[in-house]
Amino acid sequence: MSISAVAREAGVSTSTVSRFLKGELRLSAETEARIREAMTATGFSLPRRRVQHLALVIPELSNPYFAQLTQAVTDAAHHRDLEVSVLVSDGLEARERRIVAKCARGGGLGIDAVVFVSMTGSGALLAEVPDDFPFVTLDERLDGELTEHRSFVGADNFEGAYQATTFLLSRGHRRIAHVAGPGHLGSARDRLRGYLRAVRDAGLEVDPQLVLEGTYSEPFGAHALSRILRLEDRPTAVFAASDVVAVGMAAAAPMHGIRIPQDLSLVGFDGIEQGSWVTPRLSTVVQPLEEIARHALDLVDAANDGAEPTAHVLPMELRIAESVAAPPSAP
Repeated sequence: MSISAVAREAGVSTSTVSRFLKGELRLSAETEARIREAMTATGFSLPRRRVQHLALVIPELSNPYFAQLTQAVTDAAHHRDLEVSVLVSDGLEARERRIVAKCARGGGLGIDAVVFVSMTGSGALLAEVPDDFPFVTLDERLDGELTEHRSFVGADNFEGAYQATTFLLSRGHRRIAHVAGPGHLGSARDRLRGYLRAVRDAGLEVDPQLVLEGTYSEPFGAHALSRILRLEDRPTAVFAASDVVAVGMAAAAPMHGIRIPQDLSLVGFDGIEQGSWVTPRLSTVVQPLEEIARHALDLVDAANDGAEPTAHVLPMELRIAESVAAPPSAP
């Protein structure tokens, strides 16, 4: 069937249907529904073209982790001759939904696919995405049933956290604090689970006072350090769920007369470049950003070809540097 047959069935002009299908025209929900119903009734379907213009939706660029993730995705995309538009949601659910809806339903942006990184974990925005629109979730899993129909790629947060905590235990630490991320994020919960499992596998009791939850930010890292130091039985090591938080702790340590690692060992998470700039260099769990980016684009192509959604969880690597030593009381 032709576009003109769809137009007759929907009661609109042929040019309206043509411009809508090209993403050049925004229509009312009622008119769009009529056109889609007409496409179904007439058996019309557009041939799938190769993805040419990708939208990368990111929470923020001020956090070095997201900046490096953005660079990894854009580098991988440019090697495939893909254009990339980077759209910043500010980590706000309402803005996430507006951006995704505009990308997926045309909005004059000419976007063929979306790679989405969330800071809210809300899968409700997927209701705005047509079933045949390539949409891949990156880094942070979304909640809700709609996520079952979308591909995901990210790192093994549980195993990475388990590695970090086990390493501190192997150096003789028994009171290890965990400065966790926001509890509404699946990645933060997985990192907390990895920490808890490692502590329990070592035959130790978990002290709730040693778990602090907050944002992935340097100010929270500085605040967390002051809280930890007020404890009567201080920890000798900290596993921070984000390098940004760990950097905040390292920067605040001299103000409290704390030396890292002589007084307090510190391990971060993510593997951002800034962790190598602080003194001493930060031990961290490294996310394989380049590999994650390549997998994300492979999944975009697969979704564009109508493949079934899949989830890829990639291993992480512990990078040991100078921020960890034996506990102060150890010989």
